[in-house]
Amino acid sequence: ILQYFKAVIDQQTWSDEGSISDRMLRSNLLELACDLEYPPCIQKAKELFSSWMESSEAGMPTDVMVPVFSVGAKTSVGWNFLLEKYKTSVSAAQQSKIRSALASSRDGATLSRLLELAMEGQVIKTQDLSAVIYSVSRNPSGQYLAWNFIRKNWSKLLERFSLGSFSMRTIITGCTAHFSSREELAEVKMFFESLQDETSQLRATQIAIENIEKNIKWMERNLETLRKWVLHNLNEST
Repeated sequence: ILQYFKAVIDQQTWSDEGSISDRMLRSNLLELACDLEYPPCIQKAKELFSSWMESSEAGMPTDVMVPVFSVGAKTSVGWNFLLEKYKTSVSAAQQSKIRSALASSRDGATLSRLLELAMEGQVIKTQDLSAVIYSVSRNPSGQYLAWNFIRKNWSKLLERFSLGSFSMRTIITGCTAHFSSREELAEVKMFFESLQDETSQLRATQIAIENIEKNIKWMERNLETLRKWVLHNLNEST
C-alpha cells in the first residue's frame, strides 16, 4: 500500500496548516503511514511524542494527535503517560483521541486493562464504554479480546445500558463487524441464541449476523483474486 501513497505521504507537514480538506487528508495519510510502520512517520511521531512528554506546554498540532499518540502508546511508558493525560484532560476531543491511541496497543494484557478500566467507569466514564470496546475490536490484536469481553460481561453491560440503546447497538454490531469465517458466524449465533429471551427481537443481533454472512460471501468471492493481485504487485516491486 505504501508504494501507492508514499509520494503524497512524504509531502505532508506535521502541522495544522491548510484548508479543511488538506487537514483531513494529512491526518488520514499520516495515521495510515504510522499504522503501516513507515519509518519516517514513526520517527517523526516518536520525536513529537517525546517532546510532548517532556513539556506538554509545547503543544501538539491537532491534525497529527492520533498518529503521534498511537505511536507513543506502543510502549508501556507512553501508554501509561497517555492514561494519566486522559485523567486530567478537560478537552473531550483530546480525550477521544487519547482513547483511540490507548486502544491501538498491540499488547493483549494492555488492551484487557483498558477494557476493565472502561467497565469500572471511574477513569473512563460509562458513557464512553461502548466507544472503548468498539475501538479495541477494530484493533487486530484486540478483536477477539473485545468479543470475549462482551460475552463474559454481558450481564454487567445490561446493567449500564438498556438492551435497545445506541450503546448496545454499537457494541454488538461493532465488535462483530470484522468477523468473516463460518466458525465465527456459528459462535456469534450460538451466543445470541443462548440469550434468545433477551435478544430475539433485537435488530442489532440480526444486523451483526447479516454482516458476518456478507463478509463470508465477500471473502469467498474475492479472497483468491485479492491474494493473486497482492502477490503480483509484491513481485513487481522486488
